[in-house]
Amino acid sequence: MSIYRWILSYLLHYWKQMLLFIGCGLIITSVELSITKYVQYFVDRIVPNKMMDTFLWSLLFLGLLVVVMLLAQAWSTMLSRKVVELASKDLMLNMFRQLRKLGFAFFEQKPVGETIGLFHTELAAAQRIIRQYTPELIRHTISLFIMLAFVITLSWRLSVWIIPFFLLYYLVGPYFEKKAATWTKQVNKERQLANKGTYDSVAAIHEVRAFGASKWSIDRLIHQIAVLHGTQLKRNFYAYARGTVRRITIGLGAVAIFANGIWLVQHTLLTVGEFVAYSILYFQVIRVLTVVVTLTTEQRLLLQQLETIYHFMQKEPQVQEKSHTIFNPDIKGQFEFQNVSFSYPNRPNVVQQFSLNIKAGEKVALVGTSGGGKSTLLKLICRFYDPDQGEIYLDGIPLKDYSFSQLRSSIGFVFQETYLFGGTVRENLLFGHPDASENEVVAAAKAAYAHDFIMQLPNGYDTVVGERGIVLSGGQKQRIAIARMFIKNPAIVLLDEATSALDNVSENEVQKALDSLLAGRTTIAVAHRLSTVKHFDRLVVIHEGSNAEQGSYEQLVARHQLFYRLLQGSGMEAAHE
Repeated sequence: MSIYRWILSYLLHYWKQMLLFIGCGLIITSVELSITKYVQYFVDRIVPNKMMDTFLWSLLFLGLLVVVMLLAQAWSTMLSRKVVELASKDLMLNMFRQLRKLGFAFFEQKPVGETIGLFHTELAAAQRIIRQYTPELIRHTISLFIMLAFVITLSWRLSVWIIPFFLLYYLVGPYFEKKAATWTKQVNKERQLANKGTYDSVAAIHEVRAFGASKWSIDRLIHQIAVLHGTQLKRNFYAYARGTVRRITIGLGAVAIFANGIWLVQHTLLTVGEFVAYSILYFQVIRVLTVVVTLTTEQRLLLQQLETIYHFMQKEPQVQEKSHTIFNPDIKGQFEFQNVSFSYPNRPNVVQQFSLNIKAGEKVALVGTSGGGKSTLLKLICRFYDPDQGEIYLDGIPLKDYSFSQLRSSIGFVFQETYLFGGTVRENLLFGHPDASENEVVAAAKAAYAHDFIMQLPNGYDTVVGERGIVLSGGQKQRIAIARMFIKNPAIVLLDEATSALDNVSENEVQKALDSLLAGRTTIAVAHRLSTVKHFDRLVVIHEGSNAEQGSYEQLVARHQLFYRLLQGSGMEAAHE
């Protein structure tokens, strides 16, 4: 019920329109009942007494009722579509907001294929409930109760015979429904696996072809799809079996009405008109009851699919923004780490009792072997995660006291692999600051040593770079990322192995752009290539998540301790010049 109340809340935001929608449904039901009552009057009074004048006036009145009903149906459809589209839009936007709110931890722990499935299969199920099922279920349920009251009033003797069939019609399916619901859950699990398999097959296409593993990839995907298909067949069997049993009860109810109706007419306990009207009403009630039962059953099956999306929407982010934050009008970029410890779920501490002071404008490089916690420290600075213990201060203020928007707007992050959107070069540059002028964009590109190669592209700044910037080289993509940082103009720059995936020529080009970017900014860099950080003010050696030693390059080499051993071994790529 909690899932249903949650999905229903999206419709209740538009309760005024929903009341009008229900009102239209009441008008439609009233007209249908009036037409049935007129059939009874026609058979019992007009035909035996040959009341032609009354017949013509009745036809005119009947035509007017039909027009009213058609207008109510049209208005009902318009209201329904308006409400459900608004509610569907609200749900989709809330899902995207929730995805953004959950933050970095969710994306690192959740496979991309499952997240895509969440926004495809589960969202589609939720929208179907909002668009097709809930509004119609509400309207038809109200109509059903009104019609049942009318049927009992018309002839309680016949109703005594058919009510058991109504109950049997509604109650016969619990066994099949439970089975169908169980298999629906399994279908959802198999569909998520199939979505993940499809994503992996596309995302790893280069590796698959390079290893000649196309057959393995296809066979794996075919197996997942076959399992999904088999599970769907079992689910469908129980769903169809339930429907077949219920159709049998409808036929038996019609036989009971016919046999008992004739007996009641013969014994003058029921008029012919009432018998005809009752028969019409029976099939009207069955039609509405079928709609209610079908919608209820299918909605329950869809609600099984919504468990995943419901739990997703109820998740609380691991990193939360305070309700009252501190605004720092002039962030300088001074950092202080005080006994910071952090571990990922179900893993030992990555950062342990880490302490460090960084002056505003200082360039600090974090070096050490892989897995030592260097990149994790950058994530803690951005508040992608919060420390388990200890505190990080920026300009003397705890990071937790800043708003997300101010903290992250003051930080520029250049990753090892830059993600470029499939738009133009200009659109990717403006990602850092959408309101930047054309002059600012060009100036940033020149400062990042990107303007010349951009102008050599087919359409200059309006060249479409393709998915993930496929038309650009690795060095060009990194310089686009650096140009973004110039446009954003942050006080703090974080570099996470920004040149480790580049060749020497590309690295030199990017290094010139970085030197231009980092001037006067607090810089914290993670690097394996010493050539990129050798000139930094300070190098901090991270060992098993702790600050093992620190100093300038020359000081660390002269000590002949951990940093020196890293240079001699394979833990770091030392570029001796």
